[in-house]
Amino acid sequence: MTETFPTALPLAESGDPVRYVVIDDEPRYRTGLGAPPGPGSDLVLEQVGGYPDVESFFAFQRTPCHVVVLDLCLNRRTGDLAVLHGVRAVRRITGDLGQRVLVYTADARPEPVARCVAAGAAGYVSKYHDDPQALVTAVVEIASYGHVQHSGLTDALLQLARRCRDVRLSATLEATLVLLGHGLSDAEIARRRHLSVRTVGDHKRKILGLFGADMEAREQGFTGLTTDLGIASGDLVNDQAGSRPARGLIRRGLSWASRPRKRSPWGA
Repeated sequence: MTETFPTALPLAESGDPVRYVVIDDEPRYRTGLGAPPGPGSDLVLEQVGGYPDVESFFAFQRTPCHVVVLDLCLNRRTGDLAVLHGVRAVRRITGDLGQRVLVYTADARPEPVARCVAAGAAGYVSKYHDDPQALVTAVVEIASYGHVQHSGLTDALLQLARRCRDVRLSATLEATLVLLGHGLSDAEIARRRHLSVRTVGDHKRKILGLFGADMEAREQGFTGLTTDLGIASGDLVNDQAGSRPARGLIRRGLSWASRPRKRSPWGA
């Protein structure tokens, strides 16, 4: 039997209900969003699914929708590599299903959040956003235009991207960094990775050459760097290390946020 997955609806037009799904491990965020803001809106929001994880969305969602609102940190089970979240979740939902994803997260780390959005999302809203209507506005705009249009939301995303280091480590350097983040010595890393201690030392020097000044300014070691980059086991940047975007490709992945925007009836 062929499995049927939920499809993305065509862009909503005036009078169409905006159908959305929420994936969030906090039940309070899986409740209805309410009415679209602004006196000119005749759209109605209709929630057609709510799930604590991406696996449940794939298993049970069959009603088509315009937007999938995705919390990045579905990490009550962080460390379990089978849990689908972060970059891999965004790529799976957008790439395999062609869904429009709105990233809605309380994670404030620029690097992992920007990489998740650049993986294919159509918008980003922080759970700490000052405007209580920001989430509703983003859902309606993505359903109507394909991407967020509101200048305040797109500017917040571009500011996030500007704070990123935007450096791609090779798979070899990243593997060493992750072990350094666990507090292993050079000799322990050499044994685990079947390398010489000298090679591990070379890896450390290359990592410090890329990030050392920033690490010193932040008064952090390798563990702090691993956390900032979101590459620890079970963290958000969980795509294949050697294939991650090279310098500049985060912003290219967010190029829609800097394009001229259509006038939105919801206060853009």
